[in-house]
Amino acid sequence: MRRGRILVPPNASRTSSHLPGQRRGGRRAMECRDPRAFALLCAAMFFVYSDQNLMAPNLSQIADFFGYDDDERDAKLGGQISVAFFLLGLPATLIIGLLCDVVQRKKVLVATLLLGQGPCLLTIFVTEYWQLFVLRTLTGIAVGGALPLVYSIAGDLFPPTSRAYASAMVGICSSLGSMCGQGVAGFMGPTFGWRLPFAAVAAPGLVVAWLVHAFAEEPARGVAEGKADEEDGDDESQSGGKAAYAETSTAAVDDATKTKTKTSDEPYDENSIRVTFLTRLALDFARKSRSVISRRTNVLGFLQGIPGCVPWSIISVFMNDYLANDKGLGVEAATSLLMCFGLGAMGGTVGGGVVGQRLYNASPVYATSFMGAAAVAGIFPWLFLVHADDYDGNDASAMSQKCAVAIFAGLLCSVTGVNVRAMTVNVNDPRERGTAFAWFNLTDDLGKGFGPVLIAYLIHRMGRQKAFELGFWFWVPCGVLCALCGLTVPKDEARVRRSAESLRQRRSGGGEGETASLLGKGGDKMV
Repeated sequence: MRRGRILVPPNASRTSSHLPGQRRGGRRAMECRDPRAFALLCAAMFFVYSDQNLMAPNLSQIADFFGYDDDERDAKLGGQISVAFFLLGLPATLIIGLLCDVVQRKKVLVATLLLGQGPCLLTIFVTEYWQLFVLRTLTGIAVGGALPLVYSIAGDLFPPTSRAYASAMVGICSSLGSMCGQGVAGFMGPTFGWRLPFAAVAAPGLVVAWLVHAFAEEPARGVAEGKADEEDGDDESQSGGKAAYAETSTAAVDDATKTKTKTSDEPYDENSIRVTFLTRLALDFARKSRSVISRRTNVLGFLQGIPGCVPWSIISVFMNDYLANDKGLGVEAATSLLMCFGLGAMGGTVGGGVVGQRLYNASPVYATSFMGAAAVAGIFPWLFLVHADDYDGNDASAMSQKCAVAIFAGLLCSVTGVNVRAMTVNVNDPRERGTAFAWFNLTDDLGKGFGPVLIAYLIHRMGRQKAFELGFWFWVPCGVLCALCGLTVPKDEARVRRSAESLRQRRSGGGEGETASLLGKGGDKMV
């Protein structure tokens, strides 16, 4: 069986391949070291993302509460709050991602959950716009900060051969949370008021934060690599994995340690050690960032997220209110229609990932063309839903048609995201993937933050329908940038292979015979 390009890390041993579910040393590769901890991580992501769409179904009701007209509704509730919500997540992604390697991750995750769910719960007491603005802004920290924490911990719960599947499970829980949050707001808001859904989502989210604190055991950093290597019995892989971990986890404190131990009687300045430590971390991040941005595939992959997130801002912020009020569908029926889109998106995440993997194994050009085509094709079902005038919540036939189109739209629109992330893994050195995804999240959040502002401006200039029509065409440059990645992936993959081979050669003492044995037969086709 041919080794897949995306799922196999570039520094993996070329002489052994284990598919998920196959036995490795008497154990299954898919086995999680702590299923309870992973379940709590998935629950945490579910509630973090359930906060995102709590305003969308009741946008007009919130506007009426504050006495806003239609323009103020779209500009303040749709644009300004969305900017604050996502843009505050930008520094949170970097800072919390940095803390992942410095302090106990579970404590930071619990603090992040509390910082997100606490303000969400307090939203029930809002009486003025500035209060809502501040609380939603604070909630955005959890969305930006939880991702690196959860993926960092999950990486130590699963062996390398199962992490792609673990990542998919986390992604599905995130999507399900976003969909369920919108459902809670859409079905509860019209009856009980727009504020109660915030409490309904935040209260169990706070319980999950306590459960993570009480019952989730944080695994040791790098333990999954050590476990997998022991089961394989691969001495080189074992030493390489441990060395890689040592390089990434201790390099930043070398200078501080040396400073502390200059002489036995010389006092040391704890603040100086701390500064040295943080300086090394900052310099290491800068070095890795320079390396990441030097890869053209990364640049194209990052840039596609900016226009690609503009249509998503229409769907997550404005579409529910548009269908409910402009099309006369009602909040509940509009919410049901968008939940059908969410179900399609979940299916597209799984199915699009499988198809994209197979195409990528054949040729990266096929996979990137598939990504680009799916992004552009996703425009047309949404144009149909925006233009359709025969919305009637009591007409089962008409609603079935619209729901089918929404599901189809979800299947298409979710293909790009899952495959771009997999491609990003493949073109970056294992020691730089965290940095790569930090920048990936940054550019995505730029699109998510400024997208609603742009759409709100277009609504003011040309009305909702025409603004949405123009906004969905932003998937065209997104698709083009995705397709262009096919021209750069082979070169960037080769760079990763050379880096991995050079690292293994240094660790083996540079012996040609040993290096050749490590590469194995057909090793040049790896990744």
